[in-house]
Amino acid sequence: MSHTFSFILCVSIAGIGFTQTSGQTVKESTTITVRPAFGFNLGVDYSLVSNMTPSGEPLLCSPVINNGPGFRLGVFGDLKIQERFSLSQKVELSFNSTTLEHNNQTKELDPVNLNFMLHGKYNLGKKVSKVNPYFYFGPALRIPLENNSAGSIETKISWYGDVALGLDIDFGVFYMSPEFRFSQGLTNMRKDESAGKLRSSYAAFVLNFTGK
Repeated sequence: MSHTFSFILCVSIAGIGFTQTSGQTVKESTTITVRPAFGFNLGVDYSLVSNMTPSGEPLLCSPVINNGPGFRLGVFGDLKIQERFSLSQKVELSFNSTTLEHNNQTKELDPVNLNFMLHGKYNLGKKVSKVNPYFYFGPALRIPLENNSAGSIETKISWYGDVALGLDIDFGVFYMSPEFRFSQGLTNMRKDESAGKLRSSYAAFVLNFTGK
């Protein structure tokens, strides 16, 4: 009887120890550590504004849109959530040279904008690598800052969808990350929809500098 009791006691203790170890392992594997990093960026872009009818169909005739190059700069904060995944919050100021010609008049189209972005970033390699490719995607909100003068088209806040490919290059005390970004306009940017809709997209080359 004593041997049976001793055997049951040993099995119980082993079971408790295994349960605690298993619970600890699960807890460690699901733990999310948030670590912030901050930086700034600058880049060039090219506008890809398109004409739309009031019903949202492509319009190839007048008014004529002259897409042009632009410049942007901003600041951002990255929240590293897992080894390869992080959330990036960006604020960028952009300057554009796109114009619209209609009725023998040429007007500026969103010459200055403020862009708010939230991107999910995924690194394809481990962070210890000196060169680490990545991609990201997410929404963006574009707010016009100079669009109510006589020489510009009046626009409104519009939504975008962003995708990008880039490289994190480790320089010891900071990361430099060149990237190619495409931003697709999702909503109409023109305030007076009776004159037709405008959808603004752009392609950009951006350099990001992130502190460690």
